[in-house]
Amino acid sequence: MSADSEILIDSQSLCDQPPSQSRHSTLGTAALLCGTLLLCLTLADQTTGLPFAMPRAWYINRPLWYFFAMGCFAIGVFLLRKSRPRPTSWRASRSGIRFTTVVLFTREGCTLCDQTKATLQKYAEYLPEIGEVDIAADPELAGRYGTEIPVVEIDGQVRFRGCVSEPLLRRLIEATPPCSVMRNG
Repeated sequence: MSADSEILIDSQSLCDQPPSQSRHSTLGTAALLCGTLLLCLTLADQTTGLPFAMPRAWYINRPLWYFFAMGCFAIGVFLLRKSRPRPTSWRASRSGIRFTTVVLFTREGCTLCDQTKATLQKYAEYLPEIGEVDIAADPELAGRYGTEIPVVEIDGQVRFRGCVSEPLLRRLIEATPPCSVMRNG
């Protein structure tokens, strides 16, 4: 068996955010909340006074707390921007459609299926027209793929289950020579 015929993806392994992006997102959100809380406290203290006593340092160094709140905002925005996925500008080394068939097994109301279809559409210039099969219409398919959808079958082989890993899809596209099959329309 060739290496590219064994590409099968587990939905848990590659669909989740990388740990560094998840940490950046969590820390960024915490920093924004901390900045918001400090800013609200300092503004409330100046306008109406706080209904509870703050530590002595709070009253002595008020400008420091504004500075600290703005710093938390800046750090939060930086970390949240860093955690955002970057758009790809990937291009295959050779142009052209790679496969003869791409079938997406799906179910009505499946948001992960919609995400998978959008991912496949990003690589439409390398893929033939994507056929969609609703597994609810066929009991045999529902039994085979019931909890694993979306399932992507390329040239008769199941390549992805649960989600499409873009790096592995790119690798598969790059490893497959262009064919002469033209897309309809």
